[in-house]
Amino acid sequence: MPPFHSAFALLAVFTLLAAAPDSPGAGLSDDRARQILPRAELSQLNDAQRAQFLEIAGDTFGYGSCNDTLAQCLRAGVSDKHALRMTELVKLMLLEGFTPSVIIDFVERYYASFGKRHHLRADDCPSLGDPKAPVVVVEFSDFQCPHCGTAQKPLKDLVLSLPGKVRLCSKYFPLPGHPRAVQAAAAAEYAFHHKKFWEMSELLFAHQETDELNDAHLKEYAKQLGLDGAEMLKQIYAGRLEGAIEKHKKEGMEAGVNSTPSLYFNGRKFLLPLKPEFLVFSAQDEEEWQRNKGAWEKG
Repeated sequence: MPPFHSAFALLAVFTLLAAAPDSPGAGLSDDRARQILPRAELSQLNDAQRAQFLEIAGDTFGYGSCNDTLAQCLRAGVSDKHALRMTELVKLMLLEGFTPSVIIDFVERYYASFGKRHHLRADDCPSLGDPKAPVVVVEFSDFQCPHCGTAQKPLKDLVLSLPGKVRLCSKYFPLPGHPRAVQAAAAAEYAFHHKKFWEMSELLFAHQETDELNDAHLKEYAKQLGLDGAEMLKQIYAGRLEGAIEKHKKEGMEAGVNSTPSLYFNGRKFLLPLKPEFLVFSAQDEEEWQRNKGAWEKG
């Protein structure tokens, strides 16, 4: 967070603190919040959460044109539009029950991530969404990872909720502790070659236990999709499907992937909770950033 360099800025901070509740446990009414931060819409929060918002806003730097704390960027007469976006992010996290210190850390790391990009291919993976979408979400996933299974619906819903804006690219990242993850990934790759990846993916995530991913079950899943299960197993054990899996995993490791699911929005690591509202928020921010590259970066 950049330091303040003017007496005026310091005075503004003291004024803000004077307007805050008398104690950390005190609440802040909606009317009082509007007086202190007139540009912030905080009616969705309760009194305790509004007081926490004020604390966070005073300790968090705004990443728009205001060049001050978020609190100062929300005062009357300030035209920084992105401060309103930051307000929505902080509100979402407060409603999730995160503490101010955790939210401040999340927010600072989130905005810093826009300047840190990894080069990831998006033309060698199964995809959902418009091929020309401005936001490409690359997911590194493991078919035996429970969190990856849980992530599938919100990720698909993200593509549907922002039509033409987001494309999802699924990549393999089988973890060593999952004994059938590689074979499951190979089955998905075989299905991909036959334009059945997403259908196979759904079956594999619905049957994540090791005994549900044995050869007999994999063969049955292929049959359900009208594929040749015997040929699929033959290719799996001949190593013909390993190339794509190894390539994806190598790329993920180079990008810093060490757990699944790991998401990258146009090469920027996703650092928010993996929930629908945060996915949509980050995709919308990413689209804005692509239109105005570097606008949030602070020297």
